[in-house]
Amino acid sequence: MKLAFRKSFSLLILLFIINNSLFSQISKHLKLGGALRFNYRYKNWDTYSKNVGGDFVLDIFRLNAKANYSNLFLDAEYRFYPSDFGGGMLHHGFIGYNFNENINIQIGVNQVPFGLLPYTGHSWFANLPYYIGLGDDHDAGIKLEYKKSNWNLALAWYKNAEGGKKWIKYSNGKSGYGVDPARYSYDLAGDVEETNQGNARVEYELNNQKFGVSGQLGNYFNHVTKKNNSHYALAVHYQGSFLKEKRLDIRLEALKYNYIGTKENTITIVAFNYPYNIANEAYVFLGGIAYTIPINWKFIKSIQIYENYSYMHKPVNGFNDTQMNVVGMLVEAGPVYTYIDYASAKNQDWFGPWGAFGKNANSYGLGRGAENPEWNSWLNINIGYYF
Repeated sequence: MKLAFRKSFSLLILLFIINNSLFSQISKHLKLGGALRFNYRYKNWDTYSKNVGGDFVLDIFRLNAKANYSNLFLDAEYRFYPSDFGGGMLHHGFIGYNFNENINIQIGVNQVPFGLLPYTGHSWFANLPYYIGLGDDHDAGIKLEYKKSNWNLALAWYKNAEGGKKWIKYSNGKSGYGVDPARYSYDLAGDVEETNQGNARVEYELNNQKFGVSGQLGNYFNHVTKKNNSHYALAVHYQGSFLKEKRLDIRLEALKYNYIGTKENTITIVAFNYPYNIANEAYVFLGGIAYTIPINWKFIKSIQIYENYSYMHKPVNGFNDTQMNVVGMLVEAGPVYTYIDYASAKNQDWFGPWGAFGKNANSYGLGRGAENPEWNSWLNINIGYYF
């Protein structure tokens, strides 16, 4: 009995040593992280929001994983939003290979190389390019990156948008598989979906300044007409970091896009379960400035104050332009980051009594737009713990 106990105990010790060693080896190649964030929201156009003094709701719980084995690497992020915003969804996830320190390839859902990266602005709200699918966009395909000296180059091909398909009803009353509206990035939806898109981006760095140009060309398939149409986008961007410790950050971007072959000069896009129309053709201009104040108190490390403005011009008769402005600050306190934003907009689908999806939505927002719209404002405080 004692012999059996000793053997069992020795086996347990051996298994513990093996497992501990295995875990130690895995932990060298795998990093896990994530975030839990909440929003306080007060919308000046929303009667319910005003009646209750705003609301405090879950923004997101997310999990991140990064791994590497020899020259192979993995990068993935899965997000959990409230059910009315789509619930669980993949933000990005790809397998990569480093050919050397300058060249890598990524296969899967990765960030589209277009315009300012990784973000166009400084606030929680982002800028207008995000809301039309041309900022912080992620699609499913393959991307090649080259970084050497002062140059950053990227070429990519995407078979389709990220996310899955869903059985939906088309505008002609027939049903079939279409784009699942539960997604993070804005993509074409409804009767249409993106397919076979190519991207190229070139950026040059000089004295903490970045100058870049981007191009995008692809198709979109219409499930009603059974035809493929084309779309394109072009952008130039600039980002500069100045003063001590790069405390001053400036971002500028100008872009043009066009979806050819649309009806009524609009096309449908979707994210977070909410579809709306945007103009089939537009120019977008944005500017952002931020300054970081080092605090280094016991709890607060720094405060960044910023101003972000973007303008969307729609060169179509009867269409009205869109504006969006965000002023705010980011407070960094260890692993806790707090965005305090006051955002205002005209003809922006997320800012107004029609919402992005009301019965009169086509008369407002990023599509046709109202002729004399009011500024609508949204106070948002986002508190997040990042681990």
